[in-house]
Amino acid sequence: FDEDALDMLHMFVSMTEPLIGRIKKAYADKDYHDLGEAAHSLKGAARSACCMKLGDLAGKLQDDAEKDKADAGLIEDIAKEFERARAEIKTLKAA
Repeated sequence: FDEDALDMLHMFVSMTEPLIGRIKKAYADKDYHDLGEAAHSLKGAARSACCMKLGDLAGKLQDDAEKDKADAGLIEDIAKEFERARAEIKTLKAA
């Protein structure tokens, strides 16, 4: 990785972490509108950072939220996949 790519990935982590909190809060509040918006933002950010599994999970959550439903297991999967991606990005070094 070059330094710029690495910086972008670290920026993805720092900018995405609040989205995970927003998703958890919107789910707890049953605010499906905000849940859908946060999931949409996460989907785009994750896919831009090549975190395709996270992007796919967020896309599923967005679809569910648009139908005024959500699953606690999916929220948990998103949080776990974000943590996995964060840990992976932390190990990367510039070439």
